[in-house]
Amino acid sequence: MTRLERTITLWIFGTCAILPGCQPTSHSPPVASPPPAKVSGTPKESALGMVQLTPEAEKRLGIETVSVDRRLVPRATSYGGEVLVPIGRMISVSSPFVATVKAPEKAKVPPPGSAVTPGQPIFVLVPILSPETRATMASLIVETEGQVKQAEEQLKIARIALERAENLVRQKLGGSAAVVDARAQADAASTALRAAQQRQEIVVKVATEADAGALTAPTIEAPIGGIILNLHAQVGQKVAAGAILFDVAGLDPVWVKVPVYVGDLARIATNREARVGGLADPPGLEARPARPVTAPPSGDPLAATVNLYYEVENPDGTLRPGQRVGVTLPLQGDEQSLVVPRSALIRDVQGGTWVYEGVAPHAFARRRVAVDRVVDNDAAVIGTLKPGARVVSSGAAELFGTEFGNAK
Repeated sequence: MTRLERTITLWIFGTCAILPGCQPTSHSPPVASPPPAKVSGTPKESALGMVQLTPEAEKRLGIETVSVDRRLVPRATSYGGEVLVPIGRMISVSSPFVATVKAPEKAKVPPPGSAVTPGQPIFVLVPILSPETRATMASLIVETEGQVKQAEEQLKIARIALERAENLVRQKLGGSAAVVDARAQADAASTALRAAQQRQEIVVKVATEADAGALTAPTIEAPIGGIILNLHAQVGQKVAAGAILFDVAGLDPVWVKVPVYVGDLARIATNREARVGGLADPPGLEARPARPVTAPPSGDPLAATVNLYYEVENPDGTLRPGQRVGVTLPLQGDEQSLVVPRSALIRDVQGGTWVYEGVAPHAFARRRVAVDRVVDNDAAVIGTLKPGARVVSSGAAELFGTEFGNAK
């Protein structure tokens, strides 16, 4: 064998040693392939919202159910409103004579927006009594006495009107709205009387001290509790007689003005209580009751609206003048609707509204509903529920957390 033939032979054997096809066949058994995936027991779409509980779990979650029924529910519509300071609840305090404004002793002048209490010192006035001012002090005293007498007469008339309105309600001859209006007028008259008396006391004191030659600087106090809306004078400033020093407003309660389209006015029950909440609140959230009050008629001819006024309690001070709010106004007449307790409503993260219906012992199905309106603790809903169905009224939130794994 020549050298070339030996070289070719060695190359062939070396190639067979490397290539897998040239290796001897193995006699080990082949590895079995896994079987293909098989889906069994696919849940139906109708069972996706089902929750099955044990009796112990149902008791632990405090589940209670009530029957769904169809009954008459007051109708309502929604409008936007504006918070106002009630008539007679904003008082402008003025200087009774020419004076220099100073801060109260050991205190600062409260800035606008500060809450004040009745009798809280706001300013100190140092009188500047020129000969002309001294000559007019007698007429100024007479003027303040007349203002006090006028305020007393207004208060007397307001109290008589309030007593008459309360008697009519007790005899079931009148509505409660008239009592609310009369009480508001009496409160306004009482506040005006206190302001007039305070002004008279200051004028009389300054006149008496001026005659005795021992003049002191009187303190100007807040006539009512509320919020300082504006300061019209600054410390160190000289003010004229009658110049306004500050405005204070009582914000509990407040009024809400609701512009209503004139075409809807006949449908609205203007003598019934309304509800006030946030401007973008969804149906079902807690709202404040609002009583209708009588106010000077007003409207906007360009927008074709007239204004309705309501009084709202505001003990926490969250409603502020100028704030926009959502107002639910009652409509004339009632209509039958499917009613569930408001506590049965559950909302998901997308804003959808649901209830849980008991479909079997310890089994509950989540049903979607649309809230038409909420009246007190009842919610009128639209959905697939039928009258007589049992919905979860207590423990719905716990059941919702159990379904999505957020509760134990």
